[in-house]
Amino acid sequence: MSLWLYLHCPSLLLDSLYAPSSVQAVGLVSEQEGRLVQLSVAANAQGLNIGMGLGAAALICHQLAVYPYCAVKEQSALEQLAAQLYPLVAEISLNSPKGLWLHVSPMLALYQGFPPLWQAVTQTLVESGIRYQAGVGETPRAAELMAYGHAGKVSIDPEHLQAALQQVPLTAAPLPETVKTQFTRLGLSQLGELIALPTASLTRRFPRSVVDYLAEVRGDKPTPLNYFQPPLQFFQQRVLLFELSEQAHLLPIIENLVSALCRFLEQRSACTPALTLGFSLRDGCEETLPVMAAHGEKDSERWMALVRLRLASWQVSQPVTAVSVAASQIDCHQPGQTDLFSAQQGEQNRDELVATLAARLGEEAVMRLAYVDHHRPEAASQHVPHHHSATPTASAPTRPRPSLLLPQPTP
Repeated sequence: MSLWLYLHCPSLLLDSLYAPSSVQAVGLVSEQEGRLVQLSVAANAQGLNIGMGLGAAALICHQLAVYPYCAVKEQSALEQLAAQLYPLVAEISLNSPKGLWLHVSPMLALYQGFPPLWQAVTQTLVESGIRYQAGVGETPRAAELMAYGHAGKVSIDPEHLQAALQQVPLTAAPLPETVKTQFTRLGLSQLGELIALPTASLTRRFPRSVVDYLAEVRGDKPTPLNYFQPPLQFFQQRVLLFELSEQAHLLPIIENLVSALCRFLEQRSACTPALTLGFSLRDGCEETLPVMAAHGEKDSERWMALVRLRLASWQVSQPVTAVSVAASQIDCHQPGQTDLFSAQQGEQNRDELVATLAARLGEEAVMRLAYVDHHRPEAASQHVPHHHSATPTASAPTRPRPSLLLPQPTP
């Protein structure tokens, strides 16, 4: 039996944004319609509802903070959520803008049952702060309906699945409102009543899209799925609901993003020698800060130590509206070869010291000696930035220098 788990995140974009306080009422508004489309828990507690106009919402809650809804940012949040769940379930399909299908039946043997898998999925969702509705079904459309219809507890019992699916209200189906109105006029309120009708009657009374949708629910017709492919490079951005100007307030956000990067690397047994911090400023400008490590690194504590040193020499010129962390160079992790009897175990090596100095003072402030092809010893070397190639510009002289050099050339 094939099993699908569907996750519907009604407030995905709002939950993915960063808010320093969770007690303030926050809402996202559609700029085209001027109505609320997503609300925080505090806003729901104040009596606000989805679809309410801004005027009515302001009368009910004077402290409501309103921000524009952006479909592009919500799609990015959906892809980030899929990337977080990908280590748990191998087959994930996106149902934009707010849903994910997870093919769980191939994973049951690995987790030794559905409960451990469900616990791992819910733990990831809770840690991400994403509110969700879940449903399980034998087909992708059936699982989607179970999530939309709030069919109760998540279970894989076949009898429970069939009984719960029959009782799903037709108002929860993702069908046009004109079709739902037609259901009401015919006295149809539950999915089981619609499925019980003969196919000929369905074809005569309803549009072809309804017949095809029921075929996908029953499994008679495959559902087109857009399977998620994990990215080869790392990029995550956290949009802020409130502008921040203090580094102390930005550090927890950066630490969360760096931890996500290190989990990304750990899952792939990889490392990266550099990451880039991105800051979106109030005036729309972007400011980036590169952070370099001595070699490929995947430990979050070491990365945060370098990040703190890098931020110590950076001043926030304008309030920050979004923070991002990117890593484009992903390498295979190769543990260093250490000698059991080495006298310098646990000490900082030369490369790590140089990386620490570069993070604290800046890349151009740390210099090293480089060979220069010149016959005079005092001019045979020069200072260059440490990150420049160490390959000499010319081969070393094969003949010895003269033992005596005059101040000026003499013929």
